[in-house]
Amino acid sequence: MNRTDGEPTRIYLIGVGPGDPELLTLRAARLIERCDVLLHAGPSDRSGFAVEVIGPLLRSGQRTQGMALSMKRGPDDGSVGYDRVARALLEHASEGRTVAFLTEGDPLLFGTSSYVLEHLQAIAPCVAVEVVPGVSAISAAAARLGWPLAQKAEVLTICPATYHAEQLGTLLERGGSICLLKAAGVLPTIVAELRRRGRLDRAALIEKVGRPDERIFRNLEEALGQDLSYFSLVLVR
Repeated sequence: MNRTDGEPTRIYLIGVGPGDPELLTLRAARLIERCDVLLHAGPSDRSGFAVEVIGPLLRSGQRTQGMALSMKRGPDDGSVGYDRVARALLEHASEGRTVAFLTEGDPLLFGTSSYVLEHLQAIAPCVAVEVVPGVSAISAAAARLGWPLAQKAEVLTICPATYHAEQLGTLLERGGSICLLKAAGVLPTIVAELRRRGRLDRAALIEKVGRPDERIFRNLEEALGQDLSYFSLVLVR
């Protein structure tokens, strides 16, 4: 598959970071400005986490396309939409457009782009795909707190807490720094397990890090009962 101008087709999967436009990498910013079409997971063309991050970079005539992905557990049986995104990217690229799919955070660290990449590799293995790394919410949260994630021989554990609620105690027993992603839905369990192990005073919750409505709870008990966003994580040191 080739572009109409003779250049080989290339699709971009771009990480836009945790929410602050100033945390975009130079590579990401340059490619975003160059793209004809920018796909993202949001519910409409101009609404969604990733497209809101890159809003200041959008130029006249540039198209954004919300793919309304269904964020749910389990395989992509067509109702999630990763295959639909992959095919839309291929269609735009085959018609000569420079096209990218945007992902909040880093594309390959619990990012939607990781699934899109797998579908692209399966249905169009000859098409070049460039993954552009992004600043992860984990790194951004550690920077906001001023907490080293790991030093020298220390082990860092990263866990999507919602999927492993019954294993949180075991993970905390391992020691070292722990990042618990998707923490809002299981926060009572996290607080109970931390309290049981005397680590409650060494934990903090960060919601929507890098965004204007960011919130930080250095006392996790104060976060209990709060209406917390899906984009909430807990760091334990």
